[in-house]
Amino acid sequence: MASDQINFYYSGADVMSTIKFTRLIFCLLFIGLNACVQIPKTIEFDHSLPYEEIDGYKFHTEIFGSPELEPIIVVHGGPGGDYEYLKSLKGLSPQYRIIFYDQRGSGLSPRVDKKHLTVAQNIDDLRAMVKKFSGDTPVRLIGHSWGGMLVTAYLSAYPEEVSQAVIIEPGMLDVEAAKAFVKMMKDSQSISDVFALIGYISVYPLVNKDDGHEGFDYVMSKILNRNKPGGPYQCAGEAMPENSFKRGGYEAFNQMLRPIMDDPSLFTYDLTEGSASYTGEIMLISSECSLFGYEFQEKHHIPKLPAQTVHVKAEKMGHNMMTLNPEWSLKILNNFFH
Repeated sequence: MASDQINFYYSGADVMSTIKFTRLIFCLLFIGLNACVQIPKTIEFDHSLPYEEIDGYKFHTEIFGSPELEPIIVVHGGPGGDYEYLKSLKGLSPQYRIIFYDQRGSGLSPRVDKKHLTVAQNIDDLRAMVKKFSGDTPVRLIGHSWGGMLVTAYLSAYPEEVSQAVIIEPGMLDVEAAKAFVKMMKDSQSISDVFALIGYISVYPLVNKDDGHEGFDYVMSKILNRNKPGGPYQCAGEAMPENSFKRGGYEAFNQMLRPIMDDPSLFTYDLTEGSASYTGEIMLISSECSLFGYEFQEKHHIPKLPAQTVHVKAEKMGHNMMTLNPEWSLKILNNFFH
C-alpha cells in the first residue's frame, strides 16, 4: 500500500456487457476509433517488454547490476500497484543486482483469474523469485507498503532464506493494525476524492480493451497517479510526480484489499507469526508525515517484529520517501546493507 491504498467501492462485473456497445459508439461518434484511451499493455500483448518466466507465469521484470553481484529483490506496494515508482532504487546497482518485478495480475504482468490473487500466492511468487535469483543463498529483500507486508510474511515463513530485510511502512501486519489502519483511511476521505473517482469512471467506456481488464485498470491507475499533495500519505505541499505508476491492477486490489476496507476483521492474518525465528538483520523505515507512519508503526508493528529490528524515522518525509527523497533513501539502504 502506498498512494496505492485506495478506497473505492464498486464492481464492474454487472456492467461489462452494456458498456462494450457504449464504448464503441462513444469512440466512433465523438472522438474516433483511433483516439480511444490507451493504457500500457501487459507483456501478454506487448512482446517487447522484459520478463522472467517462472513456474509457467511471465512476470514483467527489470534487472539492474551485474549478474555476478549479490541480488536484492524489490517488492512493490499495492495490492495492484507496480514497481515503476520505486525505480530510484536502481541506484543500488553498482554494489548489488537489483530485481524489480510486477506482482501477479499487477502492473504490466499478465492478468489472471481471481483465484490466483491471494496473499498466499504472492508469498509463493516471492519465494519463486528468491529461488530464481538467489538459489540456496539467503537473500536481501526490500518491501514498500503492501510489499513490506509481503516481506514480513516471507521472513516469518522462511526465516533461514533471508539475510537482510528492509520493510518500509507496511499498512497492516495483523487484524488489530488492520482495524486502526482502515479507520484512519476512512476518516481521511473527502468529497474531492469522490468527484475525482466519478471523473475517472466516466472515461471507462472509451478505454481500448485487449484483456478486458483495461477499463478498471485505467480507473485504478488514475487514482494511483492522482497528485494530491499532503495527507494522508505525504507532508504538506508534497506530492508524487506525474505518472509514477504505469498501470494498476484493479482485480488484485479488489480481491485482496477492498474487502478489508469494508470490514477489517476479514484480515485474519498475523504476518509476523514465526518472525521470532528470524535471526538476520531487519530495518523498518517509517515517515514523519504519513498517517500510518512512525507513531503508528511504533504502536502496532514494532512490538510484533523481531527484537533486532532497527526502526528508522524519515524526518519531514511522507510514505513515498523512496520516490520523493531518493538520495536520503539510497544512503540509508546502502549503510544498512553494508
